[in-house]
Amino acid sequence: MLKNSYFYVITSFILALFFSLLSMRVVYKSDLDSNKENFFKEADRQSVLLSLLIEKDIDFIGAGANFYQSGSKQDWLQFPLFASSLLSSSESLISLQWMQKIQENEIEQHTKNAQQVFPSFNIYTVPKDQPKTFGYVMKNHEPIYVATDIYPRDEANIKLLGFYSSRERFQLVLDEFMKTGRPSVSDKIRLLQDSLEQNALKTGMLVYHPVFTTDKQNIKGVVIGVLRITSYFEQLISSTSLGESLVVRIIDTGFDAEDDPIMFQSTQWDDFSELIYTSSIKIENRVWKIEYKTNEKFTDYQRLTLFWMFIGSLAISVLIATLTFMVTRDKYRIEKLLAIRTKELHYLAMHDDLSGLLNRRAIRNIINSHINENVSFALLCFDIDKFKQINDTYGHPEGDEVLRHISQLVSKYLEDKASFFRLGGDEFSIVIKVESKEALTKIANEIHHLVENSPTQFDEFEISQTISIGGVLWNGEDKKELIKAADQALYQSKMKGRNQVTIYD
Repeated sequence: MLKNSYFYVITSFILALFFSLLSMRVVYKSDLDSNKENFFKEADRQSVLLSLLIEKDIDFIGAGANFYQSGSKQDWLQFPLFASSLLSSSESLISLQWMQKIQENEIEQHTKNAQQVFPSFNIYTVPKDQPKTFGYVMKNHEPIYVATDIYPRDEANIKLLGFYSSRERFQLVLDEFMKTGRPSVSDKIRLLQDSLEQNALKTGMLVYHPVFTTDKQNIKGVVIGVLRITSYFEQLISSTSLGESLVVRIIDTGFDAEDDPIMFQSTQWDDFSELIYTSSIKIENRVWKIEYKTNEKFTDYQRLTLFWMFIGSLAISVLIATLTFMVTRDKYRIEKLLAIRTKELHYLAMHDDLSGLLNRRAIRNIINSHINENVSFALLCFDIDKFKQINDTYGHPEGDEVLRHISQLVSKYLEDKASFFRLGGDEFSIVIKVESKEALTKIANEIHHLVENSPTQFDEFEISQTISIGGVLWNGEDKKELIKAADQALYQSKMKGRNQVTIYD
């Protein structure tokens, strides 16, 4: 016994430690997957945030376009007041330009009108790979879009007035307007506000917003919004819940971005390598690919949790080993108690709670046993006449007492010569070994008279009761036919007016 106890103790310790470590493995994997999922969700959230920030500024620029679309030319001089309100609502929108559509024959008059407000105004362009050129240079007499007003009207911005684009890229933007009616976004550019040097960082982006005529068939001008894109990325990094454990790179895959596609890249981008996630956002006519990386697989809290789980695993393994020793020592006592309890449960499964008689489950077993043993026996079934009326008149507790009283009467009469059952409600059955119909009839009549002449006694009153009995002597039929015959005999007793005995022939 002692030798077996040591074997069980050692085995339980090893198994407990194994399953504890297995649980730690599951927790480790779960935390890893959870952190990965959270990283992906945070990356998607940041992408949506970036898209919303840019869309908000595009809406501001659209409001500037609506100013020129819905207002009259007399109102256009109030543009600085309107633009000032828009720029004060955004950290990234730094300038708005009004590029008015001018036909070749309108240039002279337009220049004179503009010089009344801006004396230095003069038409010029910068053709691709050529120096600044004054005057009209278009070859096919097409209209030009001239920078006619700008906000803020500072010294650097005023110099842009009179500029029009003669490059193919701007014509592609106009074509896109006519196809979609939507704004168009440029690739990364150098901002005039930063420097005129070619080696200056590109920190800006242009949004071209069309201003259509009333019939939407033609364009009467373009409002250009100048955005400082670095402000978006600063907000992107500062708003993440992952803090310094997240780095970002944004790549522009749109038109003309091939020479310098990286819009932004965190300074520590190359130092991170654990988890990588890529998403994309659509900014009007452009698609930005956004890459995220992190080096943090686990938080400090998760590492501490895993450590204490290991310590807890050791403690639990020792505790289980101790409990195993105690359980093994008490094994025989527990087995004995279980056997007693099993016997009690078997008794409860086969007996009726109210009367203590055998129940419906037990009657099937006993009938099958008698049939298999081929002994001569009979089945009696009886109901209490008008039992519902007893319950309705006296109450259910009194009705239960009647059931108990009849159960005790008949049990005492039968002693150990038969099996007595309560099937439910006021239905009872008796399986008794008899040799003849006459003997069965005699027993049934004696039970009938016993119940009829023995009312249930209470402190202040008594309840008389009668029963209807149906019986059948087994003659080789199966259980189902036997029960059916007994039920038919009981039914005949009820049809005769109750308080009768009928033996099935």
